[in-house]
Amino acid sequence: MNMESAIARTPDATSRAFLNALNRGDLEAAGACFARHGCLITPDATAVHGRERVRPLLAQLIARQTRIEADLSSAVVAGDVVVVRERWRLSAGGGEVGWIEQMLTATLAISRVEGEWKLAVVAPWGWGTGVR
Repeated sequence: MNMESAIARTPDATSRAFLNALNRGDLEAAGACFARHGCLITPDATAVHGRERVRPLLAQLIARQTRIEADLSSAVVAGDVVVVRERWRLSAGGGEVGWIEQMLTATLAISRVEGEWKLAVVAPWGWGTGVR
């Protein structure tokens, strides 16, 4: 694992480190960007809680050769929490589905944990009323 990628000193660096790790297929570094109790919202609006439960989903994205390019659109800071909205261009391939491309408006909640900024919630596809 590239530990420098997993240790983020700013919220923006956290988002970049996560996407860079995912794009290069580094599961360890991508998972390390999440807080221990971090949450990933899936395309069907399922909230997957906990770094260890998120890692298999990240592994699926890596297996599909997922690549994400991001543009920061806005961020709101409230102490040790930052809510970020980014425009993501996601492309993925492999498997029975073939190659797909999506434009997403991702919402990320990033929090400072023991001096490091970590992903608390990542919602690339938004979320529905059933998320808990």
